[in-house]
Amino acid sequence: MGSSKKFWTGIAVGAAFLALFFLTVDFGRLRNALAGANYWFVVPAIGAYLVSVVFRTLRWHWLLRHLRPIGVARLYPVVVIGYMANNLLPMRMGELVRSYYVGEREGISKTSALVTIFIERLLDALTLLLFIAVIALFAPVIGLAEAFEGSHGLVWLLVGVTLVVLFVAAFATLLLMAFWPMKARSVARVVTRPLPGGLQARAHRFVDLVLEGLDSLRSPRTLLLLFVLSAPIWLLEAVLFYMIGLSFELDEVYDGFMEMAVAMVLVTAVANIGSSIPLAPGGVGLFEWVARETLVLLPLATVDVAVATAYVAVVHFSLLVPMILLGQAFLWSHHVSLGSLSRAGRAAGVEAAGASAPRPVEGDAGA
Repeated sequence: MGSSKKFWTGIAVGAAFLALFFLTVDFGRLRNALAGANYWFVVPAIGAYLVSVVFRTLRWHWLLRHLRPIGVARLYPVVVIGYMANNLLPMRMGELVRSYYVGEREGISKTSALVTIFIERLLDALTLLLFIAVIALFAPVIGLAEAFEGSHGLVWLLVGVTLVVLFVAAFATLLLMAFWPMKARSVARVVTRPLPGGLQARAHRFVDLVLEGLDSLRSPRTLLLLFVLSAPIWLLEAVLFYMIGLSFELDEVYDGFMEMAVAMVLVTAVANIGSSIPLAPGGVGLFEWVARETLVLLPLATVDVAVATAYVAVVHFSLLVPMILLGQAFLWSHHVSLGSLSRAGRAAGVEAAGASAPRPVEGDAGA
């Protein structure tokens, strides 16, 4: 019942933002902007994005290495299938799908694998926030925040500071747990002391699996490598934003390559952080609205709302659809269905309680 409520809540919020996105633009001008675009630039844009997924896979390889070394070529389909699931299922269910699938294929703890995915999310957020901080040296980021507040009544500077504090605090907590696991276990035992014996054992087992997933953070060299690998992931996605900007001749709006590049990196960062709330599949609705408003309100240039709407729609299409198609191809080649993975992924939560998750995946081609 609870999961069904979350499902429909995510769909409803995404639909509301999508309606806001399209109903606040002139459809005639939107149609003209879409018709006049040069879609040849979309091909290399998607290519850059697929390369960014290679870097994502390499980063995950290092996060999983202490659990089991898995080659990038073998891990890449799992990453794509996970992102495909995120693009089709609400509430970021793709994270459960990915952790379950890699656990089944490689014989590692699904809970520990899920912890590494949570680390990924924090690395992404911190990298994007770092991008924004660097861009603030070259672009009027404060002006963007003030424009958001003036147009929508949102105190984006306060929101930004809150996000920084939350993400940094979360990552710092994981680092403390990774470097001092015995202390983390001691705290867990104190917190769980009022629980019955069976629940205590399950909670302790869960903490052990979480700490196992955090083990990669104990190496300063690995930690540095993880941040280094995070940079090309998002720079390549910004290349997608830039290339599709050329499709809509945004290069004629900005004063030179560098100004447009700065704008595209900023839109990439703000749109992805703003749509990171696990609601609608693929962040549909929220991503479109945040990306367009950032592009339109950024004081670097004057971008027509209809052009910005068309541009963002094509950007998100280019981010979602290729991963869905490639993920489906991998599912077919592995004789697995997304339905079976999503059901098993939800059920795999019992692993933390010491039970075995169901294993209907390999060779399961059911719906």
